[in-house]
Amino acid sequence: EEMAAPSSLSKICFNPKCDTLSSERWWKGWILRSGDVAKLCDLC
Repeated sequence: EEMAAPSSLSKICFNPKCDTLSSERWWKGWILRSGDVAKLCDLC
C-alpha cells in the first residue's frame, strides 16, 4: 500500500530540470493550488 502514502511524504525536487529524489536538505518553495508547498532540493 505504498501508493496510499500522503503526497507530502514524497520527496522530489519541484524543479523540472532537476527532479532529484535525494537531497540532504529540502527548501520550501511556493504554495501550490492543492495547498501543498513545492519542495526544492538544496541545489535548486
